[in-house]
Amino acid sequence: MSGKSSCKLVRGSRFVKRQFFTWAYLIAIVSFSVIKAPDAYAEDDVASQLKKATAYHDEADYAHSIPLLKRIVQESRGSYLANLLLGEDLFHSGAIQDAIAPLELACRARPRDAVAELYLADAAASLSDFPVAAAALQAGIARSGGSERYLEAWASYCLERYRLLGLTLRTTKRGEAVMLRVEAASHSDGSVIRESLLKQSAATDPEQPGIWGELGIAQLELHNRAEALESLKTGQNREPQNAQTLQLEAFLAAAEQNWPEAEQGLRALAARSPAEFQNALALWRHVLSPMPPSGTIADCLRAAAACPLTSNQPNVGAIPEAKELYAEGQWERLIALPLPDSDDSIVRLWKGIAVAKTGNCVQAIPTLERGLKTDELVAGFWLEVCYSGEAERMAYQLKAEKDQGAFHQFRGDVLLRLQGDAAAARAQYEEALKSRPNDPSLLERLAEACMRLGDTEHAEGAARKSLAIDPHRVEALHILASLAMSNRDYNQALRWLRQLVAEIPADTAARVQLGSALAHTGNASEAIRYLAPALDGGYPDERGALHSLEARVLRELGRDAEAEKAAAEARRLSDAFQAHGKDSAYGTSDANQ
Repeated sequence: MSGKSSCKLVRGSRFVKRQFFTWAYLIAIVSFSVIKAPDAYAEDDVASQLKKATAYHDEADYAHSIPLLKRIVQESRGSYLANLLLGEDLFHSGAIQDAIAPLELACRARPRDAVAELYLADAAASLSDFPVAAAALQAGIARSGGSERYLEAWASYCLERYRLLGLTLRTTKRGEAVMLRVEAASHSDGSVIRESLLKQSAATDPEQPGIWGELGIAQLELHNRAEALESLKTGQNREPQNAQTLQLEAFLAAAEQNWPEAEQGLRALAARSPAEFQNALALWRHVLSPMPPSGTIADCLRAAAACPLTSNQPNVGAIPEAKELYAEGQWERLIALPLPDSDDSIVRLWKGIAVAKTGNCVQAIPTLERGLKTDELVAGFWLEVCYSGEAERMAYQLKAEKDQGAFHQFRGDVLLRLQGDAAAARAQYEEALKSRPNDPSLLERLAEACMRLGDTEHAEGAARKSLAIDPHRVEALHILASLAMSNRDYNQALRWLRQLVAEIPADTAARVQLGSALAHTGNASEAIRYLAPALDGGYPDERGALHSLEARVLRELGRDAEAEKAAAEARRLSDAFQAHGKDSAYGTSDANQ
């Protein structure tokens, strides 16, 4: 991921107004004035240097501000403002890795101030160091007392990481299975859509941990007992000791009113993990009918009653190894194990999953991010679940803070990005714009929602208005380019695509679209400069349309041998696509070609 694109994750520096530096500078001056007299001249000199550096910083004159700030930090290593300004200026000048150290020093220099955390998160995200970025944002929320600025930053981060992880996962068949399962989690328990998505996920990758038990429970919620029994058999063959398999066994026993066997299953869960046991009870209350008339299970299912099974604790004695604890779902005991030193250790991943399983996604996310090195699919699944849950939670927390504009914005983001409900998202964005009518980010989001609904007129209007306020809005440029390409208005598309490629040179999709627009406007020699490198590098072309276009351009240039090779590849891809008979679940698209 390029630094420029990943910078979109947090935009931390944009949350900090220039006024901050005014009062921060005054505080610094006061601090210098109360230090002991013998060092007064040196302190006055540092103060004057800091004033000069702040002026350079305000003018974005990094060539002068950075050397001066480095000298100040050498003389006064603990200076909060100098380290903060140095970190930000290094970041904006492109020396992102160098920005980390002064930003970390700024965080330590003023533990009760959270501003530096936003910059640190921005820098870490730009370097794809997502564990550090997530931890910095969480520290900012804690230090600020949960102020709106930091809640918004965390919500934006979660949604963007959710999106980026999803894009990565969808590049493989097994990753598609994970995303089908994640999408299922966004639908309510007992819905036909949820069960259908889980069925597709299990068929695409039957080796996913816990998938068969999860599918069986969804089938049981719909009273499809025969299908649930088949899922249980598959789960028992593949993962007989998995917690989801045990839950399904207990639920099916209860559905047949075999209460002793159902209670035995609950006891097995309670002995492994209190958190898993409580999850099972919560599911039981709305999945099963009829309820037991009396007895231990009935007591447990009464919300106000004490459950005798909750006193069951994991077996004492020698602690099994992490692998055994993970396999059996003994989450609390697994969490109690010390973290290994190695970032790529499988134990680290298991612990992250255990923390997520017990309902603490905030703590789980940095550990799961590190676990991506070990198992991208398993860690990716839990990160997607946690990031979507955190985005939802932040949206409602913002509502509780009575910031209706922010609440409607992030509620719209959740509806659009997590649930795919463009109509509901549009309504939320329009509501948010009542209090923030000139917010380019909101207008950009509204344009995306309108485009998904097929309302191209309002999509174009919102995107143009966003660009008029901020000419560097990348998503608005994407939307306008896509609309022009869809309308075959290639001359108009060229305007937006050239600007987009200038903003993000590493955006391969934009470069391919630019090459396509150039080909359709008769600019063959320039078109091939954009098309050929992308296709040679493996850019997705499921139907072969791009290779066919490349072949046409090459013929126009008189490069017949290369054209025939491109045409042959186009035929091969088209035949392969036709043989499958349908698009893949998420599929790569040749749209706008």
